[in-house]
Amino acid sequence: MTVEDISHRIESLARERGISKYTLADKCPEVVRATVYNAVSGKMSMKIETLIYICNALEISMRDFFDFEGEIEYHLSDDEKLVIESYRSMEEKQKQRVLGYLSSLTEMKE
Repeated sequence: MTVEDISHRIESLARERGISKYTLADKCPEVVRATVYNAVSGKMSMKIETLIYICNALEISMRDFFDFEGEIEYHLSDDEKLVIESYRSMEEKQKQRVLGYLSSLTEMKE
């Protein structure tokens, strides 16, 4: 895996979670902010410790970071698990309503 591959993976995982590189840097207080920016942009290689902090901030394990083919194991709270289980048991119309509600809440936050 190249430096570019790692930076793309970090960027992709952050985007999936709605985390900007600035927020990611804030979630890694043990790492110099510029180091996180460079890791996301692929401008330089990083120490394994830096990647560990980034994975912690993204709430994934190192195994999940490198496992492109497998299912990512998220560290979910009991409430988050309940939401996912409830969503999966809904009919399509109910799912669309929930997604619409979540979208409106997200827009209100911004």
